[in-house]
Amino acid sequence: MHLRLFFILYWFSVLAVSCAFCKNLNARFLFAFGEKGDRPGQFFRPLGVSSDANGNIYVTDSGNNRLQKFSPHGELISFIGGFGWEKEQFQSPIDIFVYNSLDIYIADYDNNRIERYDKDLNWLASYYSNENWNPKYQFQFPQSVCISLHGEFFIVDSENDRIIKLNASFEPELSFADYDWGQGVLEEASHIYVSKNDNVYVTDSYAHKILVYDYYGNYLFDIGADVLVSPRGLCVDERENVFVADAKKNKILCFDNKGRQILDIGSLSTKLAGFYEPNDVTVNRNKLYVADTQNHRIQIFELEWEK
Repeated sequence: MHLRLFFILYWFSVLAVSCAFCKNLNARFLFAFGEKGDRPGQFFRPLGVSSDANGNIYVTDSGNNRLQKFSPHGELISFIGGFGWEKEQFQSPIDIFVYNSLDIYIADYDNNRIERYDKDLNWLASYYSNENWNPKYQFQFPQSVCISLHGEFFIVDSENDRIIKLNASFEPELSFADYDWGQGVLEEASHIYVSKNDNVYVTDSYAHKILVYDYYGNYLFDIGADVLVSPRGLCVDERENVFVADAKKNKILCFDNKGRQILDIGSLSTKLAGFYEPNDVTVNRNKLYVADTQNHRIQIFELEWEK
């Protein structure tokens, strides 16, 4: 009896200490840039945003079928694009991922390919699904792309609501989370992010949650099922905190590595710090970048932690 009481008191003390070190997160609005239009520096439905180690900002300006690069202060540096299927052209570029601050990868949705550029927006390569591959490894309408720390590709195949994993040579290795996968089946796959701990996070807009898998596609758990409505782009920081854009709630939310919600900012508004169908989010050091899609702008916030 005394031993049982000891363990009860022990776990209550552990919980108390754990809660004492739990941190809340605040986001302070800094500035925004962009407006609706087709001139350089303007946007028409920006869908993806990413940032490099120097704080430069890369945006997939989907409605204008182009990629734009900005300074940390939102000043236009360069851009490429235009409608088409040749080099430096796009058809509905959706997602963007900056890898090692050197290579830029674009999910070029209607061209059924992944485009690779260097940090100065010089074209490097185009990656397509190979018709000689097993059908389970082929992808159509890639909606999101992420490169792991090991240089391997993870692609959201929106045609089949599954994840395709390819090695650094773009050779197929794994397909998972489709209709016959069992636990962890995706209903409407949206965006993907592979954390530094090799966890694979995928937003499911229809199931209203984030599904988490290990590096080999085994389902682990889900996040935000009782909170999220239409989760889209996401990012995972070094602490394994998960930031996600919820397009229908017009909010940016963050969950800690235990799945607890620690941030909720935004509401439907055209005013600064408000959102209209935000589609993507990224974090770089203490900065939070949001693709505020239907407001045709990028918004930047400063993250502040408190106990």
